[in-house]
Amino acid sequence: MAIYHSIDEYLPDDRGCRASLGFFDGVHLGHRAVITGSADMGLRNVVLTFAHSPSKALGAPFQGLITDNRRKAELLTQAGAEDIIFADFGALRDMSAEDFVGKILVEKLRAKRVCCGFNYRFGKGSEGDVKRLIELCAEHGIDVEAREPVTVDGEQVSSSRIRELISSGDIKRANKMLGYRYAISGDIAGGNHLGTGMGFPTVNIPIGGELIVPRYGVYASKVTVGGREYIGATNIGVHPTVGENDKPLCESFLLDFGGGDLYGSYAVCELCDFVRDERVFGSFDELKAQIDADCERIKGIMTE
Repeated sequence: MAIYHSIDEYLPDDRGCRASLGFFDGVHLGHRAVITGSADMGLRNVVLTFAHSPSKALGAPFQGLITDNRRKAELLTQAGAEDIIFADFGALRDMSAEDFVGKILVEKLRAKRVCCGFNYRFGKGSEGDVKRLIELCAEHGIDVEAREPVTVDGEQVSSSRIRELISSGDIKRANKMLGYRYAISGDIAGGNHLGTGMGFPTVNIPIGGELIVPRYGVYASKVTVGGREYIGATNIGVHPTVGENDKPLCESFLLDFGGGDLYGSYAVCELCDFVRDERVFGSFDELKAQIDADCERIKGIMTE
């Protein structure tokens, strides 16, 4: 697998490729259907996505991202991507639909097959839709496969719906639509060590500036560090009892951690279930008692 940070960096395979097109924020079940649906023997599976949100660049309402580019690349690879191109949306936004197909899909990628979602748009001002993509690609002998919507429990899977679920704390339903557990990942940062003083040393992962922030509160989680997985009691929020932070944090107490220094390590915190809202406590003793109760509840959740 290779990652490219511009289309110009990409060196096409002489045999051509199958190109999966989309922003793929979250790499949810619908996105995975696009990527796996483009499978074809003998052609390299190339994903053409963007480094930054096209919606935000176009001034549309921006709720935040489900995944940063590092996490997205991991998920795209798991879904079957062999090469990933993080293109600059600004370099393509004024390109006509015809030029996008001719200059990007044909000349740059040498695509033999294209796969996209049913609502895919392309070209300046989003002038091109799936029907137009099929027409233009046919002129160059490129097959197009547009995937139909994927539903979960009768509801259509979409990134916007998943963002709503994450924001409201309905993480179990969000996870069903994603097809995996929603995660916050990054390098472990130092904290104020108040948790350590109460007997609950924690792992702190900063929440990236463009990432959507889950509903403030405590979650049952699984935290992976250095290839090992731990059960976590994770707090998302600003810690009002100990003095509010400027920005929300993802702070996890690892219930089955044997000790050691994890600062600077890369960690993935997967949220499994919402336990309770974040709230202010009258004292540290009251907070400590609640954390004890949270941990007992989380042990039960994770053994169900």
